[in-house]
Amino acid sequence: QVCLLGMDVLAVLAERLQEKFKNHLKSIVPVLLDRLGDTKDQVRDQTQTLLLALMEQCAPPQFVWERLVPGFKHKNNRVREGTCLCLTTTVSTFGAKCLTLSKMVPFLCSLLEDANGQVRRATEIFSFSTVEREVNEARLRDLICEGDPAHKLNSLFARFDEVQSSGSMIATAGKSFEDDDSVDGNRPSSASSTSSRTPAPRHATSSSARVSSAAFSKTPSAASKEGAGAVDEDDFTRVFEEVALVHQVHSSRELEESISGVRDVLCDDKNDWEQRVAALKKLRGLLLAGAAEQDSFPGHLRLLEPAFKLSAKDLRSQVVREACITLGYFSTVLGNRFDHCAETLMPTLFNLVPNSAKVMATSGVAAIRLIIRHTHTARLIPLITSNCSSKSVAVRRRCFEFMDLLLQVWQISSLERHVTVLSDTIKKGMHDADADARAEARKAYWGFRSHFPSESDALYAALEPKYQKLLSGTQLHSSSNSHFDRSASSSQESL
Repeated sequence: QVCLLGMDVLAVLAERLQEKFKNHLKSIVPVLLDRLGDTKDQVRDQTQTLLLALMEQCAPPQFVWERLVPGFKHKNNRVREGTCLCLTTTVSTFGAKCLTLSKMVPFLCSLLEDANGQVRRATEIFSFSTVEREVNEARLRDLICEGDPAHKLNSLFARFDEVQSSGSMIATAGKSFEDDDSVDGNRPSSASSTSSRTPAPRHATSSSARVSSAAFSKTPSAASKEGAGAVDEDDFTRVFEEVALVHQVHSSRELEESISGVRDVLCDDKNDWEQRVAALKKLRGLLLAGAAEQDSFPGHLRLLEPAFKLSAKDLRSQVVREACITLGYFSTVLGNRFDHCAETLMPTLFNLVPNSAKVMATSGVAAIRLIIRHTHTARLIPLITSNCSSKSVAVRRRCFEFMDLLLQVWQISSLERHVTVLSDTIKKGMHDADADARAEARKAYWGFRSHFPSESDALYAALEPKYQKLLSGTQLHSSSNSHFDRSASSSQESL
């Protein structure tokens, strides 16, 4: 707690003093570097957040990174891993041009042979996916030879190919982070970029062949509009049952043994991330094998909530994505029996929405939408409406979108206890500072009107004429989309 409060104080000082705080970074950053190796996840996460805040408010990223470079050779393996993760987060937040990445290649090369497996994977999957497209082959060869003459370039490229084929890279080799649209709309999109860097071709292979394979095969959908790395409900639905075969669960004892093993893996963040992904897939396999039919299953589901929460907060996008897929699948299969778990995990999923990594942000959004479609519990409404006042533009925008979906697919019996809250939230949304949030709030109004005509008339009458006019313009669009969603989910109320 002392450490966390100390970082809170530093964050406030950085926000108040801005560039005047730069002179103090020489002594502060080395201390924060050690905190990247803390045994507590919360401390490590807050350290990453504070470092990004210092880069944004007090000094250029390159200035801060000149003091973070020793982290690549730190004696603590958690610090080495955290430094690699921080490098990736820096590039995804500020763009690749903010750092001289070629100077970091020798350090990253040495980490490829690190004794700790987590450090090696963090280097391969996160850092080199960025560096590969920023340093041409000739320069990379020189740097590697300078650092370790025995290190073979072909071996390194083989590692690149292996990581790319696994679909684990956070970005494609031929595309800059700066070309990705930010989920909250705060970073420039590819349309505003005047130029893009193309990596030099390797051997006879074109640059397009170096693009990492997507985690899901894309068809034209909402995810394609979000940009590279984004996923949506259709992507999740396609992989729901892509799990290893699990024998039919015939008894409560078999179920307890299976779920206890999975829970032990998920609750220990020291386990390899691939083990945790496999454990999440096994949970879906157990559901396919009839686990939900056992009388003891509701109790086991409650005990799984901390494991789900830890997985959804993981720093690795693969684990977060798999956790969101599993939550969406559980909601789809269990319906209203998933209500307590949905209520418990919803705040964690909301925290994913403003994430700068698209796969994490859109995974959280897809999971929330699936839960809203299939788990109709009134206790979710306050969680959604309270986040409509979030400081994050992305969260507010998404929450009004969730409200619109909720009002389309839920029956009146699940909504009537929160009529006043829904009305007040929609009215507030129509005055939101963000244009997209206002548009989503106007769509939600017509869903609200279909359930509560008199309350919606009172809301309409309380609006200024210009807002009434804007509302009328969205009526046709909203009414054309609502019929299918409501009829497709009407059976959920009976579960």
